Amino acid sequence: MTEQIFLPAWELPIPTHIEAVQAPAEVTGMVTQSGASPGQTTHPLRSSLLRLDYPMPERLVPKLRRFVNLFVGQRNDLFHNHQSARRYHYRYPLVQYKTVDGLAALIGLTDAGVAATQELAADPDFRTHCTEWLGPGSIWLEEHSDLLYLRPEADFSYRLSQYIALNEDNHRQWQQNPSLTARAALLERCLTGHILKFASALKWQLPPRSLEVCITDFRLRSARVFDTDMIAFDVLFRSNISLPDSVGLGKAVSHGFGKIQTL
Repeated sequence: MTEQIFLPAWELPIPTHIEAVQAPAEVTGMVTQSGASPGQTTHPLRSSLLRLDYPMPERLVPKLRRFVNLFVGQRNDLFHNHQSARRYHYRYPLVQYKTVDGLAALIGLTDAGVAATQELAADPDFRTHCTEWLGPGSIWLEEHSDLLYLRPEADFSYRLSQYIALNEDNHRQWQQNPSLTARAALLERCLTGHILKFASALKWQLPPRSLEVCITDFRLRSARVFDTDMIAFDVLFRSNISLPDSVGLGKAVSHGFGKIQTL
């Protein structure tokens, strides 16, 4: 019986070899929407899913981000959004760190994010980096060309996990308005803004006041983000925009928070 060893930094099993392989046919990481209908606008999205064959709980996604960036360094700021040690790019992350089907993964969005994950997947030194620190497991890259829709009716249903919705001003409003109705309305405004930010990053200009968001349920949970205790939300909502599975909305998206799942 092979003994499994766990690294304190990752808490992941150590293997013996690593190789680049094609994604198994049954594995799907991003949802492709289909069935365009009259009265809707569309936008193309090119994306990638870089899977690392290492089991990882969601709480360790920030360590995955740190692990990758120890290797990448300053070569490509899409992996970390840092201009320097003290300055940041305040933009929607086009490379995001996730768990997908219980495995460590990176998502690349738009041509820029796809190119970044392609370069990482093709780098033999990165595979060596993984072997030395994590152990055996395969690495494979999936690429997708999808069409996103904005429809007249809010007929897309989603689950949004560990959503960091509130900035300082919104948090103050949340505390001052204990009404469930008022808080749901505040969350809807935040979520609408974060979806618009996602669309803007894709260079998708939505028609004014065309986006519809309806929260049907939400639950509060605590989260530790950037060494700060924050409120996170698990949200069920409906919208008239199609969103790819596993992409993030809200704050701390690049650390695995705000993960979308299509219902």
